[in-house]
Amino acid sequence: MKQGSFLQQTLRTGFFLVPLWLGFNNIVFAVDTIYLNGNIITMNDVLGTVEAVAVEDGKIKAVGKSADLQRLATSETSIVDLKERTMLPGFIDAHGHFFLTAEYAYGWVDLNSPPIGGVKSIEEMIALLKEKADATPEGQWVLGWGYDDSNILDMRHPTRADLDKVSRKHPIYVQHISGWISSANSLALEMAGINKDSSDPSDGKIRKDPITGEPTGVIESALSPVYNLVPKYTEDDYVKAIEIGSDMWLASGTTTAQEGWGDSNQWAMLKTALQRGNLKVRTVFWPLAQGSEAANLKGYPATISGTSIDDSNMLVLGASKLTADGSIQGYSGYLSHPYHQHPEDKSADYRGYPTRPQEQLTDMVTALHKEGRQLAIHGNGDAGIDMILDAFDAAQKAYPRQDTRHIVVHSQMVREDQLKRMKHLGVIPSFFATHTYFWGDRHYNIFMGPERAVRMSPVRSALQMGLPFTLHNDTYVTPMSPLMSVWSAVNRQSFSGRDMGKEMQGVTVYEALKGVTINAAWQGFEENIKGSIEVGKLADFVVLDENPLEVDPLEIKNITVRATILGNNVAFGVL
Repeated sequence: MKQGSFLQQTLRTGFFLVPLWLGFNNIVFAVDTIYLNGNIITMNDVLGTVEAVAVEDGKIKAVGKSADLQRLATSETSIVDLKERTMLPGFIDAHGHFFLTAEYAYGWVDLNSPPIGGVKSIEEMIALLKEKADATPEGQWVLGWGYDDSNILDMRHPTRADLDKVSRKHPIYVQHISGWISSANSLALEMAGINKDSSDPSDGKIRKDPITGEPTGVIESALSPVYNLVPKYTEDDYVKAIEIGSDMWLASGTTTAQEGWGDSNQWAMLKTALQRGNLKVRTVFWPLAQGSEAANLKGYPATISGTSIDDSNMLVLGASKLTADGSIQGYSGYLSHPYHQHPEDKSADYRGYPTRPQEQLTDMVTALHKEGRQLAIHGNGDAGIDMILDAFDAAQKAYPRQDTRHIVVHSQMVREDQLKRMKHLGVIPSFFATHTYFWGDRHYNIFMGPERAVRMSPVRSALQMGLPFTLHNDTYVTPMSPLMSVWSAVNRQSFSGRDMGKEMQGVTVYEALKGVTINAAWQGFEENIKGSIEVGKLADFVVLDENPLEVDPLEIKNITVRATILGNNVAFGVL
């Protein structure tokens, strides 16, 4: 889709509503529900805010004035008084890890540091893991997630020696908050066959002691060979975890979740949960197209993203997922210029590294592009983003396609010239804008330095170029909260209160809301059924206690989600 067509589609939708408004006296149809007496923000630039919404059979039947829509009511129609609260289209998760978050919440130890969790040292980490080990039979795994080496007193990763203090009789595996680094104890390393002679995984490195050559326990890889040994839950456990995850997303006002790193087992479990009725939130599934999962990609239909596998639009196939680099805060993001402060074991010109050579990335992208698939590629560092755009460009030249909507996931350190290339190529930047809050101070002082830190996630630059963008939380990495994404894109303030370039890169509340509603729907080829309150779309809504367009922008993240409505059913909260 050319950039202009997005607006054209919006205008067309608004145009067709005009005769509806003018001709209510001549229209006879019944509706199930009418929502009124609230601030109903449609997220359609033409419609703006309306007084009422009428719904029939889970879809929006009419929008307009309260007096007009009440004429559609019968004795069977439910009239919902919004009590002057604010209704928006249900939030859409533009990139997250729904399945993994659910899995972690179900049985892993939470090792997050402030402002997310309470762990402030490796000592405290060890204590929490030991508590879990003491309650776990010998030989069974002890798992933890969310630790952050840059946000604890020790300012380092836990090593095998640290984790051996927890237990030598349990295999132990802990995941860094970025998802790109992990650590394991001696027993887990032994079980994975990792020793001083082991070669690096395809997408990263096994850290080894510079003197002995023995592995330290720390592995830089999103596909850690240790993680591959972690026992899978039973089918019943997975289904329960998916229900827990559904409740987490719905509580945030999100009606469409996303699994942005999906494998064949997760796909099977989501389908099972859907069949059993435990998948309670619409979920877009991005199949992983690298590593061992690449061979399984043929098991997913080569169909346009946004295609539901069922009539209820509950489980939807999305883009094929690849990676180009790792995490900035994990020092594995690939930069064109050196890190502000380099790791102790690296030289002053250290820039991180790509997960694969350019030729390999281009070949993978071209093959998937040729099949007609939408691609979403993880890219944090600007050098990694160069590689992604070069691959997209090569694929498009070899096999020209219209309206690809390929995505650069995170786009954290994207440059102005790269945004221009994205617009030329029809590529979507999906910004992890809450980086400015959760890691803003550390990017400013440690990773990027002041100049680069204040323009990371350059949302305003994208907007000024007419480049549609989306916003995401990357949950499990940060808590699921579209309102937090909006808050960060608007205020660009760190956890300590540091200004992270608000004047330079902040956007209006309305434009930020687009990033979690209509733009997010468009990213997934679902703009005709989601993302705005318009006739014919799904009746997916979020009801907020306050209007984000009217409150102090610094209070947006504190707005209470009163209710989440999916297909005209209250899935969370009360009205």
